[in-house]
Amino acid sequence: MSHPTSPPVARRGFLFRLSQATAALTALVANPARLAGATEPVALWGTADHDAWIARLKGDHKVVIHVHQHFMTALVDARTMLANARESYSVPESQFSLAVATHGPAIQGLLRDDLWEKRALGAYYKVNDPKTAAAATRNIYLTPQDGEPPDAAVSELMKRGVTFVVCNVALKNLAKRLSASGGNADAIYEELAAGLVPGAFLVPDVFVSMQRAQKRGVAYIFTDRSR
Repeated sequence: MSHPTSPPVARRGFLFRLSQATAALTALVANPARLAGATEPVALWGTADHDAWIARLKGDHKVVIHVHQHFMTALVDARTMLANARESYSVPESQFSLAVATHGPAIQGLLRDDLWEKRALGAYYKVNDPKTAAAATRNIYLTPQDGEPPDAAVSELMKRGVTFVVCNVALKNLAKRLSASGGNADAIYEELAAGLVPGAFLVPDVFVSMQRAQKRGVAYIFTDRSR
């Protein structure tokens, strides 16, 4: 992924108190349907402190899974790591902190249903809805999918404490590409940033962010194979 020079993440509209963000996420995760279809602006964790997602990782075992393209693979790997650590290594989930860091096409998995419909992201990313076999008009990664582990979904993994991170460079690049079909890139970017799944952390550059995490004892795994 190219890394054009870009200004710091826009704060206007996103700087809410962390307590407000926590309350919003708790309510949304308790209701996956609302998580998938929410249209109201919600707080984005980490906009004031770009390392807030790192501080959220607790316990003796901290890992960031980095994915560029195949988001579903990262979801499956995250739930499998939690299960295998618990069952094969006797590591309770309370001591195993996982983050999934996305850039490139993988950021699609952390955009809400309304954006998938409005921006025709299923057609853009060539993702079909398993229920209709047509281009998806919803984010299929938010809820369990047939043929995949039932807990390999954003809503399910968030309930178990998995943290999700989105690269702002990738978000800006997506806005520019979508603007080629009409619209202002800056306005589209604001729309995308406001339309991230509640609880996702938006960081200025995911590569820098992961490097900072590694300096603080977070292990790094890259996973991007096709399923």
